[in-house]
Amino acid sequence: MNEAQVRFNIFDFKFTPYNRSSKSKDSLTILKEAIQHINDEKTQKQKAIVIDRHDNRQDSESRKLFVSSAAYILKDKVFKCRIALIRDHKIPTLVNRTTYTLTPFDELGNKAIAETTNFYIDMSGKIPVVCCEFNSNGPRILDIEYYFRYITSFNMLKISKACKASLHMDNSVSNVLESITDVLKFRIKTKPNRLSYLYQEVEDPFITNMNALANTVSPNSLKVEASFREIGNGSNQTKNLPALSFIKRVLSAIKEDSNVTEEFDDFYLEYEGEGGVEDTFHLLRGKKELVVCCSYKSPGNYNSKELYENAKIQFSQYIQELTSDKT
Repeated sequence: MNEAQVRFNIFDFKFTPYNRSSKSKDSLTILKEAIQHINDEKTQKQKAIVIDRHDNRQDSESRKLFVSSAAYILKDKVFKCRIALIRDHKIPTLVNRTTYTLTPFDELGNKAIAETTNFYIDMSGKIPVVCCEFNSNGPRILDIEYYFRYITSFNMLKISKACKASLHMDNSVSNVLESITDVLKFRIKTKPNRLSYLYQEVEDPFITNMNALANTVSPNSLKVEASFREIGNGSNQTKNLPALSFIKRVLSAIKEDSNVTEEFDDFYLEYEGEGGVEDTFHLLRGKKELVVCCSYKSPGNYNSKELYENAKIQFSQYIQELTSDKT
């Protein structure tokens, strides 16, 4: 059986304690309390904490999440975790590997199909750093953020007033914001039903015009590409200040709230930086990524122990590089 190649992304997990606890709690202690609560519910009450991320969204399918395991590996100072997404709406079918006939799941009873995502939390620094598997069908980084925000907030433990997952990027949004002096080209793709939220976050008339365009023909998705000059042609023309203002607003919104990232199906930028240096930025492809190989335990199921051991090597090396860069 061939080895699997599993992609992981990295993010900082930052919690803001309530004012009354600001001196005694930080991101590490808040996260530890949240995981302890999850494990207590499982061991003492034999049940998981299930949270629906779409509970307050009208006309949206439910997105029920629960952490199925969270074990602390003392020698590594890492929490080894797994989060599950219950698939109530799109149920797969079974396939016979010999005849390739399909059999539907007609009777699941009290069982359900779930997609799982592995994530590992390094607790050795001042802020928890998370190595999270990318699973296109399962829980994602913003699901993890929402889940722990809910548990630590006034809804449950009342120990945190804010929670943010800050992605590590090969070329960070902050770096682009600090250096960009002109826009050469940009490409944006999103769903029309996301444009209202994007306008609230970005507050630029370009988003309003995209929404008006979508309302005329009701497409499933909308892609806008604007080109001002090609890379390498030199800066012989005046800067496009409206385009520069718009892109800066988008980047600032992404920097302030990582949820904005999820609203784009594509965001690509060619820009000129300080000193006339030309560069590119791709929001969805610019995330820091670790690619980890592991064997399958059974068809479609990773060997989770091997996956952790192999991921730990790259993750530990990355944490060491971060630490050395800060010293």
